[in-house]
Formats: sequence, structure tokens, C-alpha cells
Amino acid sequence: MSLRRFVIPLGLLLGATAALLSCGDPSPLAVDARSPGLLASKGSDGDDGSDTDEIDDSSDTDERGDSLLSCRPLPYASVTQTIGPEGGVLEVRHNWLLVPKGALKEKVSITAVTPSDTLALIRLQPEGLRFQKTAVLVVAYDNCRVRKGATPRIAHVTDALEVIEFLPAVTASLDDPRFKHVHRSHHSVDGALQHFSNYAVAW
Repeated sequence: MSLRRFVIPLGLLLGATAALLSCGDPSPLAVDARSPGLLASKGSDGDDGSDTDEIDDSSDTDERGDSLLSCRPLPYASVTQTIGPEGGVLEVRHNWLLVPKGALKEKVSITAVTPSDTLALIRLQPEGLRFQKTAVLVVAYDNCRVRKGATPRIAHVTDALEVIEFLPAVTASLDDPRFKHVHRSHHSVDGALQHFSNYAVAW
């Protein structure tokens, strides 16, 4: 009887000790009970793994007032003509150069080139030629798109097509003798010209 009373408490003590040891030893087969969503977000620093929406700048058009007109390319054209002190008129693909009498001291071989380009562009040579009196440049832009409400004007541009300045507009009536040889297109713009360089229609 005394032996039985001693064995039973000893068995309970050993069972409690085993249970205590098993609680302190983590099982290698343990499963994290946290929700899948919580596990997925851990270590992501807020990145859910999907691509973010990028801002579309394709519709952000140039709003500057010196934007060159976008045009449908026309065939290349070039005209060379000699103009002297008596003045003269040169035409190249519906663009006109009007040189008044006394603008040149001597005869000069003048070349006007209109490239096949997406701009209403004209190159006048010899580069840097200056006039004693203001000449007039008339540039057509029938093949170009003009922004609604914009006023086209002639821009002096670099070889890289950067705008340097704008030619002063020429106000003239239909019976102005300077334009008697000019056959205007439906859309054209005039500018007061002091020297030769590259010119394009802008807004």
C-alpha cells in the first residue's frame, strides 16, 4: 500500500516534467498561423508587387508661343537668281522674296531652298547677306496644321531649328506695288527681312 502511494505521485511528477519540456521545444513542423495577406506584405515596404500606373505625357504638347508648325512634306525645291541694285523678286515653291530697289549695292547670286521637311522652312543664301533697305519674305503654309486661335509668324531659326527671333510682320494692302508679282497661296505670312539665314513658320 505504501509502495503504491509512492509510485502514483512519482508518475504524475514525471508526466508533468515531460509536458513542460515539450512546450519549450519548438516543433520543426510548426505552421505560421498568420493570414496569407499578412505574410505576403511582410518585407515588401508597401510594394504589392504590381506595376504602378505611369503618367502619360504623350498628350503634353508644347505650349510655347514659338512652336514651329507641323507640316506635310512637299518636294524639295531650289531656285538661284541674280538680283542687283534695281531689286527683284524670287519665287520658290509658292514662297517669295521681294528685294526693293536700293536694297543691294551690287549684283548678288541668291539661292532660296525649301527642303522636303515637316516644317514650313526656307533657307536663304548666301548666309548673312544684309540689305540696305528692308526686304520682304512671304512664306506659304497651306500644307501645315495651325493650332486654333494661333497667329502664324515667320521665325528666324538656327540650323538646329531653334527659334532666335521673329520677323516683324508686314502690313500691306492688296494693291501694294511690292506684291504686284506675288501670287499668294491660300495661307501665307509676311515678314520684314534684314539679312539671309534660315526661316520657318511658327505660332
